[in-house]
Amino acid sequence: MTEMTMTRKSSLSVKDKEKPFILIGAIIFGIIINRLVDGGLPDLLWLVNAGLFVVITAIMLFVEVKEVGRAFTKVKPTTLALVTNFVFIPAFAWFLGWLFLRNYPDLWAGVVLYQLTPCIGWYLIFIDLAEGDVPWGVALMPWNIVLQVVLLPLYVYLLIGQVIPIDVGTLLYSVGSFLLLPLLVGWIGREVLRRWRGDEFFNGPFKQKMGDVKLWALVVIIIAIFASQEALSLHDFGQVALIIFVTSLFFTAMFLIGLVVGKGFRLGYEDTTTLIFTSTARNSELVIGVAVTAFPGRPLVYLAILIGPIVELPVLLLLSRIMLALRGRLWRSRPLPATIES
Repeated sequence: MTEMTMTRKSSLSVKDKEKPFILIGAIIFGIIINRLVDGGLPDLLWLVNAGLFVVITAIMLFVEVKEVGRAFTKVKPTTLALVTNFVFIPAFAWFLGWLFLRNYPDLWAGVVLYQLTPCIGWYLIFIDLAEGDVPWGVALMPWNIVLQVVLLPLYVYLLIGQVIPIDVGTLLYSVGSFLLLPLLVGWIGREVLRRWRGDEFFNGPFKQKMGDVKLWALVVIIIAIFASQEALSLHDFGQVALIIFVTSLFFTAMFLIGLVVGKGFRLGYEDTTTLIFTSTARNSELVIGVAVTAFPGRPLVYLAILIGPIVELPVLLLLSRIMLALRGRLWRSRPLPATIES
């Protein structure tokens, strides 16, 4: 994997800090359009699909799948991270949904979908803010993307299919269109751009520009989703507080579980910090693509997914501060090497 140059301390860009407000604005704007045209604009669905393909391909451009072996230079922490993300969290997310959302199947499906897939990049900022092990976090990214591409269809069928009926063919089509195909296009694009312009351009100006493309393409997608679907009622918006509660509960629980696992398995502060952020940060861009195709005409599913990142940013910022405050209390500082007096 290309080495990631990240100097301490990283900070969120203005764009990242404003992301929750931008997403909220996009949702509101899409709903206003929906109300003005009285019933939505179903012809905008092509824009949703095209935008999602662009966003997910932009993510896949920077995922180096061939470097999956590097994470196992740290066998125990990597095993714990993968088991947490791909065994414990799917079951835990479904249980939270059953506990609080079983009377709201669309919300249940959306919240579980949001929580199913780990983030594949943004979490590195928070690892660095909390002074965790950034290189190990980078090495986990290809594992996170490979396993979620492989396992997401199974999890959606087994977990979400118990909540909302789903056609297997439609599910496989959505995964192929919004996960496998972007992964292939991203790999081809990465190789072509590196040979044409070099690594410095690819990991510098181009990567920064693609960050802007992802954000504004996501804004267009959100507007088109809510402008094209059946109008949400005031009762539907009353359920937003329930989505926020369950999502916040998920983040809180994963933080505490990460602390317990880190201490229980005697991980150091940096490894525990990385474990916590790779298991709390989620990947809303990938699952919204699957949701739009697999669950057409269910705007509450999409709303539940899109509320996630709005809650996520302030929570992860708070967790980075908490980890720094806990470092001296829960982890002993390593003693300085003894000096030999002359």
